[in-house]
Amino acid sequence: MCRKEVSIICFNGENKKMIRQINIRKQGSDSTKPNHFEKIDITHSDSNGESFFENISLRPGLRLIISKREISRNFRMIYEIGNAPVSFCYNLSFRNRCTITEGDKKGMVMERVPGDSVLAYLPETKGIIETLPGKQKLGISIHFSVQSFRDLFMQLPQCLTPILTDLNTTQSFYQQSAFNKETALVLQQIIACPYQGEIQRLFFESKALELVALKLMEMGEYQDNYPSNLSRPDSEQIREAYHILTSRIESPPSLNDLSRQVGINRNKLNQGFKLIYGDTVFNTLRNIRLNRARTLLLNTELSLSEIAFSVGYNNQANFTTAFRRQCGKTPKSVRLESIAHL
Repeated sequence: MCRKEVSIICFNGENKKMIRQINIRKQGSDSTKPNHFEKIDITHSDSNGESFFENISLRPGLRLIISKREISRNFRMIYEIGNAPVSFCYNLSFRNRCTITEGDKKGMVMERVPGDSVLAYLPETKGIIETLPGKQKLGISIHFSVQSFRDLFMQLPQCLTPILTDLNTTQSFYQQSAFNKETALVLQQIIACPYQGEIQRLFFESKALELVALKLMEMGEYQDNYPSNLSRPDSEQIREAYHILTSRIESPPSLNDLSRQVGINRNKLNQGFKLIYGDTVFNTLRNIRLNRARTLLLNTELSLSEIAFSVGYNNQANFTTAFRRQCGKTPKSVRLESIAHL
């Protein structure tokens, strides 16, 4: 089967059409030579020729995309990916819903909110991304060609090892989680970069690699240690359950539904969560929600009620009670203290 080289993504809104083209192509005539590179071409435009992205080539096979634009209506983005990059994506101030379809498989729907990060490798996939209306869309993504990613990172978490052994692997990967405060700091440094020209490029390259290192370190810690009294399959099922919780904190499945989805009984699921994450499924979900809420308080301008809803609380009063019990302070006081230190 011939692999497609170009992916075209279209945003459809009121009298608007935005297109993203992703093309990973070879540079040079002999791919066996050491100086052979892959180049990522990513272009954006709408029907008026206007761009909403800073699209920066950092080195052959590595690009940084910074998204800064106002959203006054829903955007619906239809995409198809053939020869995919390895992508690290960070939502700073917007929500979206992504449907990912591989071949004839049923599409997987993922919700992303401010404070979410995604590591993805999605060859031969298609789907829809819907961005909800709100304040300024602020996001950062880093895209590596597979070859450049392999050259830079020789030791990877187990989930990414297929790209080390097979350059043309079609085995996809999608991992979503809330980013931590160290990652939030680097993202803010990128947004506030004071430099221009070559110094700016060097700054962005160093910060992009720092973001990747933080993500890989997090995943290495997360995946390399299997408790001795849990089998590897059980550990992987429990980690899959954790991923489901982190991607669906607004409307998580019940414990019974979660156990059925990952194929492990509810008692073993709870026991496994205690061994790996130090608490029950319910308490782990609460910690995920409140940690993400703290990230949103410190890094976005969302109202307290919007944050409460985005992390799965039906009303602000319940959210405030849970947050104060966990953190010893109200959400409002945490935000005010953060503003005072700026």
